[in-house]
Amino acid sequence: MSDIKIWPVEEMVHEDEFTDRVELLRELDQWVAAIQRMGATSTALIAPRRIGKTVLLDRLVNTVFFKPEYQVAPFYFKMTREKSTLRDFLLIYATTFFRQYLAYCEQDAALFSNQAVSLEKLLTYPATHKASRMALEYIDEFLERYTTHTEEDARGHWDGFICVPERLGSHSGTRVAVIIDEFQDMQFFIYNMPKELMDTKDRSDGQGAIRLANTFDRQAQSRKAPMLVSGSAVTMVFRTVMGGPLGGRFDFIYIKPLSVPDGATLLHSTLKYYGGRRMINPELALYASAQVGGHPYYLYCLATSKCETKEFRDKQAVDQVVRYEIENGKIYGFWRTHFDNNRELINQDDDTELGKKIIYYFTRYNNQPVDTKAIADKLGVAKKAVAKKIEKLYAADLVYRTAEKFYTFNDICLMRFIKFVYEQDLEGVDEIDLSQQGVINTLKGKFLEMVAEVSMLKFNHEQLPGAWFGRAEEIVEVPLFQYVRSQRVKASASPEYQIDVLGREAGKEDRVWLCECKYTRKPMGIAQVEKLEAAALAFRQQLEEEGRSVPAELRFWLISTGGFTQEVLEYAVNRKDMYASDYDGINNIFRRFGSNYFIPLFTNSSENNF
Repeated sequence: MSDIKIWPVEEMVHEDEFTDRVELLRELDQWVAAIQRMGATSTALIAPRRIGKTVLLDRLVNTVFFKPEYQVAPFYFKMTREKSTLRDFLLIYATTFFRQYLAYCEQDAALFSNQAVSLEKLLTYPATHKASRMALEYIDEFLERYTTHTEEDARGHWDGFICVPERLGSHSGTRVAVIIDEFQDMQFFIYNMPKELMDTKDRSDGQGAIRLANTFDRQAQSRKAPMLVSGSAVTMVFRTVMGGPLGGRFDFIYIKPLSVPDGATLLHSTLKYYGGRRMINPELALYASAQVGGHPYYLYCLATSKCETKEFRDKQAVDQVVRYEIENGKIYGFWRTHFDNNRELINQDDDTELGKKIIYYFTRYNNQPVDTKAIADKLGVAKKAVAKKIEKLYAADLVYRTAEKFYTFNDICLMRFIKFVYEQDLEGVDEIDLSQQGVINTLKGKFLEMVAEVSMLKFNHEQLPGAWFGRAEEIVEVPLFQYVRSQRVKASASPEYQIDVLGREAGKEDRVWLCECKYTRKPMGIAQVEKLEAAALAFRQQLEEEGRSVPAELRFWLISTGGFTQEVLEYAVNRKDMYASDYDGINNIFRRFGSNYFIPLFTNSSENNF
């Protein structure tokens, strides 16, 4: 017998390539678990292209499939851009649902992925679970109607079938999570007509297609079979679930790029598989991750780059590979194709040169609200003309909108691509500096705080060696955190303090962790500890003054790559509420929670940073 575990979904990346996303995966896992108590609402995942939505959904399904205690079957359907009649699509959709539902109830991962199994074959499946046997009855009913009716019944049969997950979940007790990837494509590729008629007419751009996503208006409100949808066309997904019959039925989750440390972890992993034995040291991996904003696809492009001089021996070499990918490689090809596919929105203006200038100046606003007035003043044109162009860029998925403001995506490589494409064609415009040096300097100053934050986000009641926390004779159980972030605190009678990392525990324990991070070669002295304690006092006082609940307990975590003075060590060991992690300790924690490299010692060292 083979010891290889069969996954219900064959993932597109190596298992150890899946990096970070722990917090988001946990949130989605909890969304699935809540369906059993009717506590989950339909949700849309919103993110730019190639940010890793499908990889995330694959991992989610593989995670919750092996949790029969949830009593929630994942129904995972991936839309394709292939024209189909509604009748043919209905059969594929129904077969996928019944096969996956049976697979979950019987914990048969091989059945989940076996697309060769027909509904007729499923009727012979040796079901042992109550919900499985009920599903077989539903299959029999579906086949009887499907085989005895014609194309004319397709729409009515479809409208009836999309309620089946809810009905089956209600009657059997095993609920359903309806997960659909590329949901917006349901609007353009399914035709409620015979195949001969579909093939004889011009059906470009979805002309004549049934707007199938709109038929989920009832299903999207279900609490026993809610929907989780995503897609690579951000604006289209947003408009699909916000407009028309689906309006107001979906919550939203925005997927961000990886953190810089996790991006470095991913680069190490991808180089192992695709880099031709090339290596990169931790400092340069962090530098490369910062240069591409932690974007997983761009990091993959660096690892697989065809740049003739691809090496990662120093910053200049990393810069050369990044530039090659943006100007000649896969990043260039990706955005060139996107711009070509959206040419009418991006380049077709009454004044083409003005349109180019507006796009060019748009690169000033990486991950910031786009200041249409500033661009209009700079170019000497009407603000209305700039606003009109930004609307087109929104439709082309180059900006996103929230709180009635337009923002550029956090995508430095897109900004550099725009600069490369347009700058050489324009005269009389200011050169725009897209250097990441400020980001690199911030990274060096904040890196240890980022390490603590990304590690804490991944904690989930693991028991770790106490030595990693300055408690040699103990075992430390780390909690699951409700949230983790840096925070400024100030009470009415106190100075303002910056708490490097603050985390509130989830669950019953009313406890908050406060972290002081010192990324230097010098040991942390008692002054830093006293400053953290003063910040903790101000934190409590601020909560009291604002009428908010004060945590029952505070826990202090000192982190110092230079170690601690003897005074601090003696002070901390006598405090049950205080941990102290030196360089080895935080390194072990960092690597225990996903990192495949050691915390780097930056070469341009100073008193404050390595």
